[in-house]
Amino acid sequence: MGKILILDDNVKLAKFYAKVLEEHDYEVKMSHESDTFLDEFQQFKPQVVLLDILLPNSKLDGIGVLKKILKKKNTICEAIMLSGAAKREQVAQAMKMGAFSFIEKTGEFSIDKFLNEVHQAFLLYQQELNNYKLQQEKENLRQELIQSKPFVGECDAIKRLRDKIEKYAKTDVDILIAGETGTGKEIVAHNLFWNSKQFGRPFIKRNAGEFTDTLVNSELFGHKKGAFTGAFEDHKGCFELADGGVLFLDEISNLNLDTQAKILRAIENREIRILGGRIKKVDVRLFFASNKDLKALVRQKKFRKDLFYRLDGNVIKLPPLKERGNDIVLLMRYFFEKLLEKYNDRIIDVDFRIAQRSLENYEWPGNVRELEKFCEYLFVMYDKITNEVIANEVNSKKRGGGIANEIADFEQFLALENFNSALEEFERIYLKCQLERNDNNITNLSKNIGLDRSTVYKKIRKYNLKKL
Repeated sequence: MGKILILDDNVKLAKFYAKVLEEHDYEVKMSHESDTFLDEFQQFKPQVVLLDILLPNSKLDGIGVLKKILKKKNTICEAIMLSGAAKREQVAQAMKMGAFSFIEKTGEFSIDKFLNEVHQAFLLYQQELNNYKLQQEKENLRQELIQSKPFVGECDAIKRLRDKIEKYAKTDVDILIAGETGTGKEIVAHNLFWNSKQFGRPFIKRNAGEFTDTLVNSELFGHKKGAFTGAFEDHKGCFELADGGVLFLDEISNLNLDTQAKILRAIENREIRILGGRIKKVDVRLFFASNKDLKALVRQKKFRKDLFYRLDGNVIKLPPLKERGNDIVLLMRYFFEKLLEKYNDRIIDVDFRIAQRSLENYEWPGNVRELEKFCEYLFVMYDKITNEVIANEVNSKKRGGGIANEIADFEQFLALENFNSALEEFERIYLKCQLERNDNNITNLSKNIGLDRSTVYKKIRKYNLKKL
């Protein structure tokens, strides 16, 4: 049933306990002084120990032994204290330290009560063991996730960024993540969450730029059946879905002023009003992100001043790639290593010190995301990647810009069999470029290119375009 180690200087009484326990299928060992007990504990690894509090002939008494046990790292063990003459304060001290229970030696001894105490100690041990395993699995998952989206770079700005993430993650404050398109705002949000105490609870991510003005309140706060035309059933909004965890709202500047006011109330009161329903308390930590200058938008009366100042105290600002110095070549190395897992037949013949000079000749307006797509483009287009290839393609980017590498050679269109095929290929590349240019904001994209949202979505599905 389990392993028990007894520490009692009364040999006769220790043997009696052992006999009773062994008759009930426990594996039992005994020690009669503290040093041999601690050695036996290390070898035997019991789940439950019986500790006599008073051990006049030992180096340590039962409380001293309990301290030693509790100090052992990653050790789970339940302790039942035994004594016939211990002071009340000693018993209270042992219980406060973490002992499971106390059994008095004097008076009438009940075997049933004794066995029940041991059984309950084993039940608690099993519960704590399961909790420990879950925590270990959670920690392993946390480390695996952190490694899946690392902050590659050693420049001072990135070192300060890591430090901020570590400090902010340990708090409950709401965070504003600011930076240009492609600098890694989503990675920051994920790393904040993975390192926070909210990890393991909901993490709800939404792009505020994709909310329509008519449905934004429903998407954020939810609605009850019949709240408006078309509300055929209850709908939980982002705040309810994230209750107990984190809600990450990207592109916060795209929300209208009325919705911003409701979000401010939700932040300050930790409550939301469900459309057609009641006010509900929610426990949600908020991460916001924006690639725009919110202070400038406040001056233009496009962003609420009170919400801005509510967020402005806790800001994580990401530097653009052009300000990160040698990080650019570290990032290229990282992306190459990832891509080699997929394109394992590619030959890399690159002196990265020389590549650094080529890469710095371009501004990288799309930042880290653009560099990642550029690296993928090299792997798709070339079986062997050299410094000359990198230099030529960087120069091509300088002439054509951005993701236009895909159309650097007009011959690819001439090679298509007919006009419709060429038109579809152009449409695919054009939409892909526009997705990047508009930072995946379908609302802005549709306005900028003169197509309604439903048409844009249909074409994205048609060409199987994934958000960058």
